[in-house]
Formats: sequence, C-alpha cells, structure tokens
Amino acid sequence: MTTVDTKTAPRRSLTLGSIDELERELDRIDAAIQAGTIGHTGNWTPGQIGEHCAKFMRFSIDGFPTLAPGILRFFGRMFLLKKAMGPEPLPSGFKLPKQASVLLPSDSVTDATGIGELRMQVKRLQNGERMTQTSPLLGKLTHEQWVVLQLKHCAMHLSFITY
Repeated sequence: MTTVDTKTAPRRSLTLGSIDELERELDRIDAAIQAGTIGHTGNWTPGQIGEHCAKFMRFSIDGFPTLAPGILRFFGRMFLLKKAMGPEPLPSGFKLPKQASVLLPSDSVTDATGIGELRMQVKRLQNGERMTQTSPLLGKLTHEQWVVLQLKHCAMHLSFITY
C-alpha cells in the first residue's frame, strides 16, 4: 500500500459546529457505506477514521490510559491550547508518538464498525455524559473545551472520507 502525504492529500472542506452536526455527518457517511459509494483520500479507511475518533472521544469521557509527562502537558497547554481552541481547523499530517499508540485504529476494522463506534460515543454525549478527563497533551480541559477539540479533530479526519 502506498502511503499518502496527508498534509497535501485532497480532502473535503468540513467544519462541525455541534455534536448534532457531527451526528448528521455520520448519517451521510452511513448512507454512503450502505450505498457502496464510500471512499477516502488519506491513509486510513473510513472505519479506521471512525475508530480513531471514537477512541479519542471515549478516553476524554472515561480517562486516557497514559498521559504525557507533566512538563509536556504544561508546555502543551501553554503553547497549543489557544491554537486548538481557535477558529482555524486542526492541521493534518500529524504522526502520533509511540506512547499514544492506543489511539491508533486496527487494520481490520470495517467501515460500518468504526463509524458505529464513533456514533456510540456521540450518543453518550447526547445523553448527557461529559468529557472531563485530563488531556494527554493539553492537561485539564472543561467539557466545552473538549467539545471544540473533538469537533475539530473529527472534522479534520472525516474530511478525508468521500461519498
């Protein structure tokens, strides 16, 4: 399999302003899976994208298995939080460090399963569960900050899905 440079790969322009908008995007993706028209322009399949985003969301509710050392969280918060919360989309092409491998998707996840896992986490939020866990890189975040970060993270990854 050829690796795509996701910093320059073509992708859709996608902004998600709410958890409900994310759910509507998942509806469109599910419809494309059912119709057999789903595709992707990056290195991960739609299922892998869904699984990765679901893990990140689930850990923000239930807790991350590992955190960066405190000094890295301090500097991450100092230098990255303002940008992460700002209006600009998250950049693509970031390679996760080995310590964050728990966030990587499995090679064999199906599109329906991975997107279904993300949908389950969205439902948890819609049912009132809150994201209050410490970010592995940005430290303590409010639920509202987590929502902004999750929507930007999902939009960046889902923008590689074609339908």
